[in-house]
Amino acid sequence: MADGNIDNAQLPPNNDDNNDDDANTSTFNGRTLELEEIGPDTFKSVDLWQPEGNRGVFGGQVIGQALSAAGKSVDSPYRCHSFHCYFLAAGSSTEMIAYEVRRVRQGKSYCSRLVTAKQGGRVIFMAMASFQAPEPSALQHQYAMPRVPAPESLASREEILARSNRLGRDSMVAEINALPVETRPVPMRSKRGIPVNAIWLRARGDMSALGLSHHQSMLAYASDFALLSTSLKPFEMSRPGSAYTRSMVVSLDHTIWFHAPFRADDWLLYVMESPRTALGRGLAIGRIYSRDGVMVASTAQEGVIRGENSGPDYSVLEFTSAVEPVGLGEPKL
Repeated sequence: MADGNIDNAQLPPNNDDNNDDDANTSTFNGRTLELEEIGPDTFKSVDLWQPEGNRGVFGGQVIGQALSAAGKSVDSPYRCHSFHCYFLAAGSSTEMIAYEVRRVRQGKSYCSRLVTAKQGGRVIFMAMASFQAPEPSALQHQYAMPRVPAPESLASREEILARSNRLGRDSMVAEINALPVETRPVPMRSKRGIPVNAIWLRARGDMSALGLSHHQSMLAYASDFALLSTSLKPFEMSRPGSAYTRSMVVSLDHTIWFHAPFRADDWLLYVMESPRTALGRGLAIGRIYSRDGVMVASTAQEGVIRGENSGPDYSVLEFTSAVEPVGLGEPKL
């Protein structure tokens, strides 16, 4: 049985080891992505999280568990380079999800796996994973990482929430503290409403004993945070007096591409932008960088975005496409 683990020697060193003031001392929560084998290439979740106010389980957890299931059918040295997902129905936290993996193709350089997630006999999610045997390349380029404040200088999401007067903040802080990933929003200095967002993120706890496939699954889980909501930023719905109100935000699909090895328990910068919202859908794309500036992954997500405009006129909001690195905080790296 393939275990999907890439040798730990391929993982980069943990850059957080040199930052004693912000050491990652939490206990890693492996149950978030843990799966129970219930048959040949068939697995079942053991933990599901439904965020307060959500109509279903957290989509990122389904993404991460599905990628973990696909990886269990692949031998080293293959590692995932792309994962394309479709959300077909909301999942419930009252019943575990079954993941069925189909070995679609096994080639010399690439192999493909189809993952079907079912709950109560109904298909709620499907994904196609492609794995590649690592190969050297003389052709390489990337977008440079934006210069932003270091994560140690920023407040965590729960710290920001705890200082606010938001209704129900205590229960929300407790819920965030229980997550296996911590995030630190990057402050913006651009004009209001530009559809750009950025956060630092890392898994809580030490994952050094786990292979690259586990780090990829954890990042796939975390890549669902804040991405689609970037498409709502132009409408400033939380601003008093805004003409826009939100009625529905639901993910339709999600894709993540892996470009280089990384550690999910080290700080990663997630830069997001939304080039278009129209016809009841919003599109957001993201780039994920290791702390030393290597672009390790890219993401894209489209979702249902529905709302109302109470203003006198309807118009399309337009922004410049030059969002690199416009809108991000003052450099402190």
